[in-house]
Amino acid sequence: MDPFGYLGMIYNQGFEHRPHSYVGFDARVGTNFSFNNGWAFGIGAIGAWNVYSRNKRFQPIVSVGNVLGSVESNMRPYLSMGDISDAYVKFDTQRLKFAMGRFNTNFVDFDWIQGNIQGGSLFIHRNDFKYWGIFMDSMLYNGYQGNDLQGPRIATSINALASYDPVSKKKYVGGEVVAFGMDYNNDKGMQISPFLLADTKLPQPAMGTLFQLGFKAQYERDLPRNFKSYTIVHGIYQYGATGGVKQEAQGGLFWVDQTFVYKIFNFGLGFYGVPASGQRGFFWSFDDKSKFYGRGINSVGVPAIYFANDTYTGYLFGGMKTSKVRVDLMLAYGIYQEYSLMTNYKVWQYKKMILDAGIGYVYSYSSKVVSNIGNSSLVLFTKFSY
Repeated sequence: MDPFGYLGMIYNQGFEHRPHSYVGFDARVGTNFSFNNGWAFGIGAIGAWNVYSRNKRFQPIVSVGNVLGSVESNMRPYLSMGDISDAYVKFDTQRLKFAMGRFNTNFVDFDWIQGNIQGGSLFIHRNDFKYWGIFMDSMLYNGYQGNDLQGPRIATSINALASYDPVSKKKYVGGEVVAFGMDYNNDKGMQISPFLLADTKLPQPAMGTLFQLGFKAQYERDLPRNFKSYTIVHGIYQYGATGGVKQEAQGGLFWVDQTFVYKIFNFGLGFYGVPASGQRGFFWSFDDKSKFYGRGINSVGVPAIYFANDTYTGYLFGGMKTSKVRVDLMLAYGIYQEYSLMTNYKVWQYKKMILDAGIGYVYSYSSKVVSNIGNSSLVLFTKFSY
């Protein structure tokens, strides 16, 4: 029996002409029951409480299941709501993993669907190849964004909550999502990961189905003086009227990220572009593994503000991570702009119990789309997890 959960508090203060400000609490509790033969099942619950909101659009709305089916236009972070976060059956061995129900699908390691979903996932590992598939009926959106090299975006997992209910599904997922792909890794540090994703019905106000075909290529190599280099390239073709105009249906993503790691430090640069037909729509991503904070802090939800149509942006970043302290720094300029500095300090730890606290500032702006919280946020947070 392995219990898990957390209690987090976040204060988000805007710095604009009409600044936002809100205080929210987020709590999660659950238990995973596992057996020696690989089988496991789990149950868990999550809830958020909007303690204070300066802006009326953040006023508390209770949503458990679909109690209030009219909140679609008011989906914002820290609506007071709750749901069953985890209810799953899972089989977990080195070569075969699968899960059904409401569960964390990160064991699949797919960049564009992360965290808890409602559906089923399958992972098969054989020699240098990994094969995987995901069926997603709905998702638990809590702002979480992962990153393999720096770590998950600081404080993003306690900055929002949208449950699995039909209101959230209609806004974030739309129809039924199917994704499958494979990973090939060799002993020379090269990884190739093609994938296919389809959504039977895009969330409103988009139209029709969504189709994506793409790949991720990653090359890891050791450099002199204990430096490591990680080069990641994404190339994705997308068909789907994500802007709500049926004729403007084609788009995609091209993205290059170069990260260097030296002991406790990481730094690098990157460039990405979102080619699109016409001047509408997005590259549609339910989650992502970027180093940006613009989605997790300033403009939560699906799709990401930085993946709007015809966006071309370059960026520099840096970070530091020790057993106690983590710092992320980002400077991005182009159609999408971001200046962010986020910190996390491990105040206390005893076995699996950890108390974190941090402070950060995020400025993010896109000339293509308006942020749904604000362009400028000072964030203070604390989180107790076990």
